[in-house]
Amino acid sequence: MIKYSLFKEGRKQFTVSSTESVFWEMKVVKAERITKNCCILFIVINLLLTACSDLPRDPKQTLQHIEGNQIRVGLVENPPWVIRTNGEPAGAEVELVKNLAQELNATPVWFWGSEQKHLEALKNYELDLVIGGITSDTPWSKEIGLTSPYYKYRVIVGVPASMQPMKDIKGVQVAFKSGEMVGKYLRKKDAVPVGVDDLTQVNNAPVAAPDWEIEELGFTPTEIDLYKEQNVMATPPGENALIKRLDEFLSEQKPEIKNLLQKETAQR
Repeated sequence: MIKYSLFKEGRKQFTVSSTESVFWEMKVVKAERITKNCCILFIVINLLLTACSDLPRDPKQTLQHIEGNQIRVGLVENPPWVIRTNGEPAGAEVELVKNLAQELNATPVWFWGSEQKHLEALKNYELDLVIGGITSDTPWSKEIGLTSPYYKYRVIVGVPASMQPMKDIKGVQVAFKSGEMVGKYLRKKDAVPVGVDDLTQVNNAPVAAPDWEIEELGFTPTEIDLYKEQNVMATPPGENALIKRLDEFLSEQKPEIKNLLQKETAQR
């Protein structure tokens, strides 16, 4: 077996066999590869971090402009969320925005219009906020900013106290508010939808409405779910600081939202 001299220490001669030499060479190559891979990984991570830091953040600094100034709010009529009156606007979301403006030391400036018009203006930073019962499945979600869902509810079937709760509404006449999409969900259950202008006038028939409204009407909720909704507020695109502030505020207000909705419904 061939032996190779590696080094001398004092008077002692150290040698290794050819097999040991190959072993150490493989160790060195492996260590070099690990070092190279670590360097590459480090570079990739740095590039990713740099790319993330370059993402647009608060391009118009909307929150900073609102604080101590004005908040431009687009209103989409949709009771009980937003209600048009002869004077100041009303509704559950209007009350929420008034409270938010107070916390920000800002004055709300209201603009009435259609959802299409307002969300287009929001996309172009011509408004700071749009409210009107907007839900998380809005087709505008990729073009504007949205808060996290701040209120979730179910649209269900309820019955008067004089009726026994039912498990099936096939062939049953069920009242709902005219103009709302509840009717198509009732048809999916093979029910007979009956559109009415005012659910408070229904006394002896099942009704389909949000769970919070069924409670306000004094009806008994059934186990028949039609669909679920998640409400959001709309902001200009990319205004992360404003969305974060709104999320924090709406989270604090969550216990009061059902009360606001029921209050507005009772006053109509």
